Amino acid sequence: MGSSSPSPLRIAILECDHPLPKTLAKYKRYGAISSAFLLAGAKAAGLDEEKDVEISMRDVVKDVGRFPNLEDVDAVFLTGSKHDSFASDPWITALVTYVSSILSHPRVKLLGVCFGHQIIGRAMGASVGRNDAQGWEVSVTDISLTPEGQKLFPGRDKL
Repeated sequence: MGSSSPSPLRIAILECDHPLPKTLAKYKRYGAISSAFLLAGAKAAGLDEEKDVEISMRDVVKDVGRFPNLEDVDAVFLTGSKHDSFASDPWITALVTYVSSILSHPRVKLLGVCFGHQIIGRAMGASVGRNDAQGWEVSVTDISLTPEGQKLFPGRDKL
């Protein structure tokens, strides 16, 4: 007979860059930073981060084209990066292709931060590019919701 306890939530963190020296000294890798946030969220949701969450990390810059099997994960998290999401570097184009396969997968969830969400947009066919008018944007910014977004967040015009 099988165990009645639920399987852990399996999250694959795809590291899309290498940290700057001070961050590297403290956290060792971007995956560790992302993992800390994800585990804190799991704990806040009442999950036991030791038993209920299983996190793996993959350096997609170094290991070009080597991605987790989608049958072995429940969610994929793409980190930020200093790289251009619209570039044609082999690791970026391989990542876009992999993200496309996640988007068509019926079960696996996907989340990207900064560079990661731009890669998701690119995989969905959106135009991504440099913000020539303002350069890099690093801030907390209100997002005006479309009518479709307002359905997802009832009573809100902005996030």
